[in-house]
Amino acid sequence: MMRNRYYKFLSVACFSGLLISLFSMEGVAQRRLSLSDCIARALESNYSVKIIRNEMSMARNNVNYSPFLPTIEASAEQSQQRNNVKTEDAAGVENKVTGNAVNNYSVGVGLNWRLFDGLEMFTTHERYKELQALGELSLQQAIENLIVEVSSSYYNVLIQQNLLEANYHSLKISEERYEDAKLRYELQVLSRLEMRQAKLDLNADSSTYVRQKETLKSAYITLNRLMNADLQDVDYVRDTILLGPFLELAALEKQTLEFNTALLMARKDRTISALDLKNAKAVFFPTLDFNTGYNYNRTKNPASASRLNRTNGFYWGFSLNVPIFNRLQSRTDMKNARLELENTELTYQDVEKETLGDLAQLFNTYENNLLMVDFEAESAVVAEDNLDAALERYKLGTLSGIEFREYQDSYMEAVNRQLTALYNAKVSELSLLLISGNIRASMETGEE
Repeated sequence: MMRNRYYKFLSVACFSGLLISLFSMEGVAQRRLSLSDCIARALESNYSVKIIRNEMSMARNNVNYSPFLPTIEASAEQSQQRNNVKTEDAAGVENKVTGNAVNNYSVGVGLNWRLFDGLEMFTTHERYKELQALGELSLQQAIENLIVEVSSSYYNVLIQQNLLEANYHSLKISEERYEDAKLRYELQVLSRLEMRQAKLDLNADSSTYVRQKETLKSAYITLNRLMNADLQDVDYVRDTILLGPFLELAALEKQTLEFNTALLMARKDRTISALDLKNAKAVFFPTLDFNTGYNYNRTKNPASASRLNRTNGFYWGFSLNVPIFNRLQSRTDMKNARLELENTELTYQDVEKETLGDLAQLFNTYENNLLMVDFEAESAVVAEDNLDAALERYKLGTLSGIEFREYQDSYMEAVNRQLTALYNAKVSELSLLLISGNIRASMETGEE
């Protein structure tokens, strides 16, 4: 296998070493979208990415200094009581008041500032920062997956469009064969059976061409859906599939351990669990609060000896709370937090092993697909040469229609295998770039 080279997509209409050119299709619009254009549109318009962006923004909003700041509350209250009051003094003199109205008014502003809570405020702030970073990684993962989806759909459009050209090329050959058979039948140098077989083959190729047009339209619909574009939009992809330089397994393993998004997210989960354990330990420490404020109270009671009471003024002080016993709930929470931390560590190790296993499988498939590209490209060239030679022999009358059809079918099968091999190789390459965390970098550097 040749390394550090580009495998170039051969034209399905002519396998003479030319790259794919789709500009020759009659009626094709002049508009063209490159792969980077399609990816940019998808990243801007895809609903799933928009949702994850909003979730990341919510996580970012939570990263603030609220755990360190005091709380300030203002309160106001008014109440009235209506009572019938009867009093009797030491001399036996009675005093009765009917419908006595007692009015109470109170207004206050209070500040509470927690000065110490076992450092929970610091770990809470740090936890929010880690959750923000986890949200950014979730967005990164969604973007990477979308890039691969768009790229795969984009290349599928290219494959289906070139299969359509190959079917069109075969259809034209069948038309030429039928016209030749019809003429030779009229000249009574060819049997009616041969002419009718040529017509059947022409009809079969026409049906195949129509079905391939449907397949191409479906490929465009899939790509348009990812870009949140008009589903009926077609004929804007005209490009060449290039395979990048050969990827080395050792380098991929190192990059995967360092840059794989799933592993990075698992590490963040581990860090968050460690912070949760710190928070669970913080409840064993005392809390110290500073309180200050201003209160105003006024009570008016006509039936009372003091008809009006009013108090107002500032207050301040400190409060210390020491946890002693809460039915062992704090110890239970701490034990569970330790187990959760252990679980995240085990989860990370499991994800790491699974990711490296997936990488090994993908690389094995990638190597085999590259071999298939070489084999099938060579087969396609041979099949085209054989078809050209068979067409000449058929025109000379030294080759029967049935034998010629076998060469024609062999050519189409070779073309299909070549295109399938190239597509599979490209998808394998994209999968390796995705799992190793290099998919975005490869797009930015133009390797794709």
